[in-house]
Amino acid sequence: MRKAASTREGVVLLQGAIPFHTRRIMLHKNGHVLIVEDELVNAAVIEHQLRKLGYSVAGTASSGEEALELVERSKPDVVLMDIQLDGEMDGVETAITIQKKLTVPVVYLTATSDEQTIERARATGAYGYLHKPFQDRDVHSTLQLALYKAEIEARIRDERKWFATTLRHITDAVIGADATGAVKLMNLAAEQLTGWNEAEAVDRDISEIFTVLDPETHMPAECALTRLLHSQPGSGVKSSKVLVSRHGTETTIEESATSITTDTGDLSGLVVVFRRVHSAV
Repeated sequence: MRKAASTREGVVLLQGAIPFHTRRIMLHKNGHVLIVEDELVNAAVIEHQLRKLGYSVAGTASSGEEALELVERSKPDVVLMDIQLDGEMDGVETAITIQKKLTVPVVYLTATSDEQTIERARATGAYGYLHKPFQDRDVHSTLQLALYKAEIEARIRDERKWFATTLRHITDAVIGADATGAVKLMNLAAEQLTGWNEAEAVDRDISEIFTVLDPETHMPAECALTRLLHSQPGSGVKSSKVLVSRHGTETTIEESATSITTDTGDLSGLVVVFRRVHSAV
């Protein structure tokens, strides 16, 4: 059985460390909550409220140092964090330290409306705020929204990792740029053909990274992505070019580009796909 943790000022920190599909299986009905609260009576009241609402309690911590120890050991789904903890670390500092180690959502508990304190808490990416004293329905709705947001963010992170891994290993070379033509991503095949690695290429203009020549005249030419950037959004036709790498190596390629648009039809990015063309023997 996991213990619960309590907070003092009524703020909970939520970080989505467990993937969406896994977390829902592991949750004890509504969620596994760590309470960080340095006033024992408040902590006991909060724990009672949570259990009554169907949450399991990962533990109760009365200081930032204890919270850091408990959060790693109990792996909560969400943290209820009192902003005004006594001790070397207040609730905001504790939340920042937690978020550097784990992706656990944090909901802050507070009895103050001090703007400076609230602004510090806001800067940590808090998943919600609860002002003391609070009703059962308030803590339940705030926690459920925080958990849902954390789950969606975890799913997006997983999808991005999957996409990045897939993109990295496909055989065609791929370069993605934003609506201004600044490079935002490139895969391994693109790095090999252009001579640029992704870290160096990011935010540089596509024309600097993807330099091509006309195969017949051997004069500088406009690549498919640049042509698309200056025309209506859509898909560019395939064409043959001579790619000049960063080191001066020339490679005959076949290229095509397509635009990425928002729901309103505005251009948000472009992708160019290209591959080496082997001469027929």
